[in-house]
Amino acid sequence: MHTSTVKRWGRIPTGKTLMRSRDGLRFRSALLPGFLALLLFLVPPLVAAAPNGTVRDAVPLLQRLDHAHWIAQGHGPHILYVIFDPNCPYCHALYDELQPHIHPDQLTVRYVPVGYLAPSSFGKAAAILEAKNPLAAMQKNESGFDKTSHHGAIAEILPNAASTNALHSNMAILKATGQKIVPTLIYTRRDNTVKIIKGTPDKTDLPAVLKEIR
Repeated sequence: MHTSTVKRWGRIPTGKTLMRSRDGLRFRSALLPGFLALLLFLVPPLVAAAPNGTVRDAVPLLQRLDHAHWIAQGHGPHILYVIFDPNCPYCHALYDELQPHIHPDQLTVRYVPVGYLAPSSFGKAAAILEAKNPLAAMQKNESGFDKTSHHGAIAEILPNAASTNALHSNMAILKATGQKIVPTLIYTRRDNTVKIIKGTPDKTDLPAVLKEIR
């Protein structure tokens, strides 16, 4: 099974901080030279193939996702996996943008939580997984998301062993996609190939993306 990856570029390096763009968040551990930082600031995001982010064999990845710890929303036949962090503003934007499409497009969105962007992320992801109603807990996190501080609304907890193991397993899946960027979207297309999208698709592009899910 062929797997393709799409990602967007144009992140501004700021040392050991989050790289922020419309398209996703990731950590950088070292400062780039000043001129390169300025160049990245001036160049708009581009959509490009990402050979270093492809998966040689999509079957193991899909099997791992199928058995991962996720929160499902919707009951449609078209399955979309979204790897997210509770404190990710671009994951939050994607969540909001997906809502009006879930029922009309007959989607089942499987949200796969990870926790690494902020010190509270792991505990918040665990709080979602350990809740009596994980979907309601996730919706609480997103409905009260603070767009200024980039913090989800749910309170962090001290994770138990089960949620700790689940989140470590989910993070291993994210790493297996090639790059540790959230959100990451994964789905099977109608031609049975698998697509990985790193970052949030443009709002105008999202309907076309959803329509190609098998």
